[in-house]
Amino acid sequence: MEDSTVRLDEAAQRAVIDLLRRLETGEQPGPEEARELLGTTGEELTAQFQRTSALVGRLRRRERELLALITSTHDLVQIHDVQAVLNRLVGRAHDLVGAEVTYMSLYDSRTDELFVRASRGTVSPLFPGLRVPAGVGIASRVVHTLAPQWVADYWETADFAHDPEIDRAITDEHLRSLLGVPVSADGEILGVLFAADRSARSFGRDEIALLSAFADQAALILRTARLFSEATEAAERAEKHADETATAAQVHEQLTTLVLSGHSPREVAATLSGALGRPVSVADRDLSHLASVPEGGEAWWRSGRLIPDAAQAAERSRVSGRCAHVDGHGLAAVAAVVTGSAYLGLVLVGEADAPLTELEQLTIERSAQILALLTMRQEALTDAEERVRGELALDLLSGSGETESLERRARARDIELDRPWTVVALPVPDERRHGLLRALSGGRGWLAAAQEQGVAVLAPVENPYELAEQVRARARQTERAPVIAVAGLAQGPAFLPEVARETWDCAELLPQLTDEAGVFLTEEYEPYLTMFGTDGRRARRFAVRLLGPVIDWDSKHGTELTDTLIAYVDHGAGVTRTARALFVHPNTVKQRLERLTAMLGPNWRSPENLFRLGVAARLHRIRTKRPL
Repeated sequence: MEDSTVRLDEAAQRAVIDLLRRLETGEQPGPEEARELLGTTGEELTAQFQRTSALVGRLRRRERELLALITSTHDLVQIHDVQAVLNRLVGRAHDLVGAEVTYMSLYDSRTDELFVRASRGTVSPLFPGLRVPAGVGIASRVVHTLAPQWVADYWETADFAHDPEIDRAITDEHLRSLLGVPVSADGEILGVLFAADRSARSFGRDEIALLSAFADQAALILRTARLFSEATEAAERAEKHADETATAAQVHEQLTTLVLSGHSPREVAATLSGALGRPVSVADRDLSHLASVPEGGEAWWRSGRLIPDAAQAAERSRVSGRCAHVDGHGLAAVAAVVTGSAYLGLVLVGEADAPLTELEQLTIERSAQILALLTMRQEALTDAEERVRGELALDLLSGSGETESLERRARARDIELDRPWTVVALPVPDERRHGLLRALSGGRGWLAAAQEQGVAVLAPVENPYELAEQVRARARQTERAPVIAVAGLAQGPAFLPEVARETWDCAELLPQLTDEAGVFLTEEYEPYLTMFGTDGRRARRFAVRLLGPVIDWDSKHGTELTDTLIAYVDHGAGVTRTARALFVHPNTVKQRLERLTAMLGPNWRSPENLFRLGVAARLHRIRTKRPL
């Protein structure tokens, strides 16, 4: 059989060896150069060589790309910060693909939206953070198909939904051709990786495959970074929670110590403020300010009243037993101080850079409970002391206690019995008596006791008016209705029962004589008590019966005949002295007296009638003008 094998001569063999060497080094000779080496008989060999050379080139390029992928994966796995990973991924994709712009959009499965989180090669300020609405653009198509999508010219493609904001960013960046590939792991879509150019062009299969392969690696890296970040955050939260728990336990221990040692609400506010790093204020059961740490918490009160938003939050906290949040006013939350159904006060906590944590809210609620215990303890001690002081006051007012016992009990409370005493009577209805007694108890060295008509206060002072003003000022902080304070002076403890009776009689008489609230002294009204007792209506009828025409005349004409009558009586019925007292001319007094004669009759100046008219005029002045 004839051998059909084509044997190359020595020159051809050397030419083939030279071509193979060039193929090994990556050179690709053109057709003319191959023809020169092989001659005309080597055309088929030349074509095959070129095909082989192209394949080897592609394989070598693929090898370099895979090597770049492996190197990138190795480098990026070491990064655990999610944003840093995104930036590095986009940068490596930019270098690997060779596109002018690369960027990564992360997917939000809850809203079906994407957000640009990292980019490389962009210059437009519109690109960072760009939002891709649900179902819009190439990115949404990639998400829903889980397959690469590309356009050779963005502006010539109309088969996807456009968005004005995205179009504005694309225009600002001068992009035209875009390729997007899904970044997914285990079926979970994390985002879309884009490569884009500022000129129109198509994307080859190799480019798409390369970017897709890199996106697959990026998905694993990104997911690992997210898991590591979540684990780190969880560890930090656990550590922070442990620290907060330890702090809360320490605060609770400190607060408990405050209760046992009998400290004030200010120490509770100081302890809580130090633990939270926030301003703290404490209010009493009437929502009035008690204490603030640091100073300045009074800003949450306006004219002595808690701001409405805080008061409403206080009611919510009282009902729920939990912290109630407050918007604005520099307040973060309030916690009601309650025990059972009793409302004892309020804890107010100010704002800081971070919102209150759940553990911090629990600490505030525990502080409110501790403050409730402290308040109850203090009130129990106060009630016990005031009960003893009240019993002492009642014994002094009734004169029923033994002198030796009274002196011993008074000395135990640094009270000196053997000196003048002032009694102040404040008539109030029975339902308001307890609150007023609590407000007046323990004030400025005085004693307070509830009696049948109201609350009595007594103190070893010689200025009845000054004590009555102090007592009334304290009472007005609690009482919403007008307050009458009637004061009488006793020259010693033995006279207290009598002066107290006169004071209460006067307190019963005055509301029938005048509508004015204020301070009254019994010595000013003793004559009227002697004449009319406590029947103020009778006294008023007496005044109207004697002075009715004069009162009507003054009311209609704006004259001062009643005051002239009083001055005339006070100055011994002397015209000149009366004129001097009233700062008018004697003829004016004479004219007024003639007018009185016309109204009262010719005998009104007799001693008896003048006395009665003087009393009636004074009673009328009590009715129309504030005393003292």
